[in-house]
Amino acid sequence: MSLPIRISVIYHGVGSLEQLRSFKEKRVLIVSDKTVLQMVGDKLLDIFSGKETKIFDEVEPDPKDTIMVRCGDVARKFKPELIVGVGGGSAMDTAKAAYFLYGQESLKLYDMNVLVEYNLREKSKLVLIPTTSGTGSEHTPGLVVTNTETGQKVSLASFELIPWAVILDPTLTLKMPQKLTAATGLDALTQAIEGATSKMGSDFTQALNLYAIKILFQYLPRAAGEGAGDIQVRAKVHYAASMAGIGFGNSGLGLAHSCGHALGGAFHIPHGISVGVMLPYVIEFNKPECRDKYNEILECLNITGAEDPGATLSTMVRDMLKKLKIPLNIKELGVSQDSWEQNFEKIVGWTKNDIITMINPRMASEEDIRKIFQYAYEGKTIDF
Repeated sequence: MSLPIRISVIYHGVGSLEQLRSFKEKRVLIVSDKTVLQMVGDKLLDIFSGKETKIFDEVEPDPKDTIMVRCGDVARKFKPELIVGVGGGSAMDTAKAAYFLYGQESLKLYDMNVLVEYNLREKSKLVLIPTTSGTGSEHTPGLVVTNTETGQKVSLASFELIPWAVILDPTLTLKMPQKLTAATGLDALTQAIEGATSKMGSDFTQALNLYAIKILFQYLPRAAGEGAGDIQVRAKVHYAASMAGIGFGNSGLGLAHSCGHALGGAFHIPHGISVGVMLPYVIEFNKPECRDKYNEILECLNITGAEDPGATLSTMVRDMLKKLKIPLNIKELGVSQDSWEQNFEKIVGWTKNDIITMINPRMASEEDIRKIFQYAYEGKTIDF
């Protein structure tokens, strides 16, 4: 059964940040980090001049629950009519957490339940503005939070976290460094491929995921390389990443993401890199269940008649990793043998219990997860 399609109002194009001027709300909470605010903070304050504006700038990479709760406390005291998350996935996820905590002041962050109706929009509206091209958080019902006590990355969700409006202004991505462009773009590609192979997808999500895959294969290496200053190239990648966000946000992900969550939590590897490095191995693992969908992906890349579509696609992803100067296995990410052995049982357990593992196209047992990680650490092709 396909999920119902949920989508925000989307303002897009060069200069679309100016659309914020048309919003009528008088009390605005801006959620971001200090680096992003150095680039766009003055512009936002100019746009919101004449309104009561408060800034929360304590967002950190892989935000901990303590940061999200602190932002929620700020929202509860300030009582905004509009919460604006500006930045990468960490900033947008923190804004989502604050939106939830403000909307339901009697609840704690981990009380969030995807099956419960909260009516969050009765108190405020959520607007998300990505400054990176890849996390897709601006279109998804979920957020990722790091549990302070365990170090585990935890996925929480409510369909009410899909924002009221999204602003996609590619000029905000022009100053992204090569490594960040590569990592976030690889995250988008992983999302699109896993979304396109999900059993919960539909014709609508497939159209978005497949087009995102096509554009990202074509433009991501340029955006992370010689085309970094080309606004048209940046726009292509920015919009494709957002399409992937809508696509997987309405179809689901797979094992590359649950494995990537565990790697990121244990070894502090950037999210896009951890999921991207795992992607070829998961593509190979899923081959028995995904042959037709792999062929569909290859067809949108103008490749037909592949004898082994899964092997062809995994090779193409590895070629992309090379172009983006990203390692091909976990060992090359700098994880020592000692650290690997120390953390191995933990990452297997985290992956096994991640809700995303449960919706992977091919069921993965605990032993399967062990073998996938072992193969991915050494860089061996999955053959089981």
